[in-house]
Amino acid sequence: MSLGIRIKTLRRALGLTQQALADRTEVSRIYIQALESGRRTPSMKLLGRLADALDVEVQDLVKSASSQGGRLQLEEVLQASPEVEVWYRSKKLKPRELKFVQSLIDAAISRWEEEDRAGDGA
Repeated sequence: MSLGIRIKTLRRALGLTQQALADRTEVSRIYIQALESGRRTPSMKLLGRLADALDVEVQDLVKSASSQGGRLQLEEVLQASPEVEVWYRSKKLKPRELKFVQSLIDAAISRWEEEDRAGDGA
């Protein structure tokens, strides 16, 4: 997942418009739009402001898709299911609760991968 998609995913998860994120990070809405579409790359200073505005760590914005975890990965998974997404967005999960939900997702993914491997060998 690209940095732009991460920014957009997290912005939407917080219910922020591009303008609201722009206001929080002291850049223009057009610049936020360019970041989200991958046409621009933020400076380290702006990455810090984006992370603060999106309530994540800088590393959550820049790490590769294979090393994702926590809130960002949860947001991606939950975007695929409108019913769950509505429930999730109405909740303010504490870090401990977030880790629990993430462990459930990880367990489900592991099980599905095992089933896929078992099915391939049959």
